[in-house]
Order: sequence, then structure tokens, then C-alpha cells
Amino acid sequence: MTKYVYLDTEETHLDPEFGSLWEAALIVRDTDFPDGGDLEFWWQVRPDLTTADPKALQVSRYYDRCQVAHLPIGHGVQLSCGAAGEAVAEGEIRESVTAADIALQLAQHLDGATIVANNPRHDRDFLRAFLRAHGEAFTASHRMDDVRAMLKGYVLGRLAAAGGKVDEAFEGEAADHVRDWLEGGTDVLAWEIVGVTQDPATKHTALGDARCVRDVADGITHGIHR
Repeated sequence: MTKYVYLDTEETHLDPEFGSLWEAALIVRDTDFPDGGDLEFWWQVRPDLTTADPKALQVSRYYDRCQVAHLPIGHGVQLSCGAAGEAVAEGEIRESVTAADIALQLAQHLDGATIVANNPRHDRDFLRAFLRAHGEAFTASHRMDDVRAMLKGYVLGRLAAAGGKVDEAFEGEAADHVRDWLEGGTDVLAWEIVGVTQDPATKHTALGDARCVRDVADGITHGIHR
């Protein structure tokens, strides 16, 4: 079985020694059962904010978005991902759960999976700590895919095939983004190179970023299941 989990997490601090996970989203793709499609999951849990970094909370808009901020530590919710037939709209609460419930579901979905993320080691460290704190084990594959590294390899490969000529390797806006990167205008390759534009309103939200990761990976591989 080959299972990919495209994911993102939001935390109270960039350092797992001081922060903890408060939001997570997974998109599960099992390539042995392609007709099943991608399965989306989204949770929030009330964290302990004793050692939280205010900037981290502001970036992820904790007090604007966390739907369990008023509840005791350890209480959580599963949010709707907007699937057809769901009784509640995307982002609304599907059901109340505990941190232990969330940890069990995360552990089950991650078991044996290849994680695909933007900076997957960061997400892995917080997921490991969260699972351990709630009596679960992290059993995902030790091999992970970083979409930033994937995109860099994709760009360099196309440039090499085109003899280093940007306009032969890429067209239009994609060529402009590559040229800007090569000339030092930015140190980050734009997702638009593979045709992905993320709605600013979804940035630094777990589900929005997980969907962006999935779309960028598909743009690089052209949807080929590896």
C-alpha cells in the first residue's frame, strides 16, 4: 500500500519545546484505491498557552479562528471540510472531540503514510509531541516529501533540459517567477510556477495550507501517483 498524507499544522510557538499543536488538517490519498479520492480531515484543540509566542498566535489568527479558545485545555472539535452531503458548511463544527480522540485519529491516518508538507520536519516534530502526550505513537514513514524541495528540483530540472534558458523552460508568469528567483529578487519559489494560487484568506489555516501542498505536489508531478 502506498499512502500519502498532505498536511499542515498550526502551533502556539515555532519551537516544540515551548509550543504545542492547536490545529491540524490531513488530506489522505491511498494510491492503491484511486477511485476513493482524497479524504480530508480538519481538527482544532484548545492548547495550553502558558509558553505561547504571541507572534505565532497572530500569524495563525488563533483568537480569530480557534473555535475552542473558550473551552478548557484538551477540548477540541472536528471541523467540516465541505464535502458533499455534509450537514454543516466548510469550517463549521461537525462534532466535539477530545485531544485524545484527535490524537488517535491522527495516528491511524498517519500509520505507514508518506508525509507531504511544506517543511515537513516542523509538522512531524509537533505531531510526534502531540501524539506522545496523548498516549499514541507516530508511525508514519521516516521518508517525507518537502514540496519546497520538490519545486526547486522541478525548476532546476526543466532549466537543465532547456540549457539554462528560462524562456524555453517556462512560459508567461511562470518564467517571470523563475527569473525573479534566479536573479535574487526572492529566495522562495512561487507556487504559481506550477499553476497554484492560494487564496490569501486560507493562508496559515491548516486545511488551506494542506490543500495548497497537495495542489503544488500534483502540479509538479502532473498528478502521477508515485
